[in-house]
Amino acid sequence: MGSTRILLSDALKRAIYLGGLLGLTRHYRRTNTAIILRYHSVGSADESVPIHIDPSLCVPASAFAQQMRFIREHYTPVSLTQLFEAIQEQRPFPRGAVAITFDDGYRDNYSQALPILQEYGLPATFYITAGCVEARDILWTSKLRYYFMATRQPTLHLRQPTSQILDLSSPAARQASYAQTVALIKSVGRQRGGDEVFQEVEAALQVTNLDPLNNSMLSWPEIEAMSRAGMLIGAHTLTHPNLPGLPPEAAEAEVAGSKALIEERLKVSVDHFAYPNGRGVSHFNDTVKEIVRQAGFLTSVTSISGPVCRTDDLFTLRRLGVYRKHARLFSFALDLERTRLDGGRLIFP
Repeated sequence: MGSTRILLSDALKRAIYLGGLLGLTRHYRRTNTAIILRYHSVGSADESVPIHIDPSLCVPASAFAQQMRFIREHYTPVSLTQLFEAIQEQRPFPRGAVAITFDDGYRDNYSQALPILQEYGLPATFYITAGCVEARDILWTSKLRYYFMATRQPTLHLRQPTSQILDLSSPAARQASYAQTVALIKSVGRQRGGDEVFQEVEAALQVTNLDPLNNSMLSWPEIEAMSRAGMLIGAHTLTHPNLPGLPPEAAEAEVAGSKALIEERLKVSVDHFAYPNGRGVSHFNDTVKEIVRQAGFLTSVTSISGPVCRTDDLFTLRRLGVYRKHARLFSFALDLERTRLDGGRLIFP
């Protein structure tokens, strides 16, 4: 039943796309909204997904190129600075304004995404997990997924915060168990029990060869090259914690420290921030917002889906997440247009 529903939904989306309805809404249904796209990873030419990256977050390079061409042809690409200035000065957005952003700082942002962005002349903002770049280490979420996918253990007995046994008998079971564990760590916070869970997983899964994780994150020379190419470099904390789960002083160190480190390395102003760990848990609150503001950032973006309006709070800007499911251009085009129309309540299923 579920697969039938998906097929019918895809067929309807394809019909809407091929039938030209999206073009009509773009032409006749004017709104004063903008869209900020949220990417994470762009895959290689063979469309394989690195073992440490959640497949849902990895858009194939061919699909990314199609998406960028679609934006170039049907919307108005803008930088995050342009959106900030329009909101700050209460000016209308350019019609069909779309800004492109990337979270985390995976190396494929440089090797795969940057050449495509340059080919189509599109600006983008890259939110860098600065401490991982500095230490040449990978995100804890990516390391955790690698442990789950590389282990030979058939099960995982987690004892904290309550006893439970997780199934590792198949790739699908491992992915589900990983998702459950990463949500658990985010919800309790790394400094309030999450570190103990991570260490318990690390010890139990017995994965010792971390060589496949080498050079998974951007390097400072690569980030500098992206900046010179006209891309904006934003901050995404030092170590990718869930900020509301930290004591205020630790959250401040993560936020202000990432800005200071990137500015020191690149000698450019870092004005834009992205709250990490948006999927499945609360990833910001009023205290965190004020910490970001006090650190000197001009904007901060969330992982909450929706368009941007001129009356929006500059420190809770919404974005449209782009996932592997959007590799089919009709799915990407439909979600883009219904987000422009504030979620598609008017015409789309």
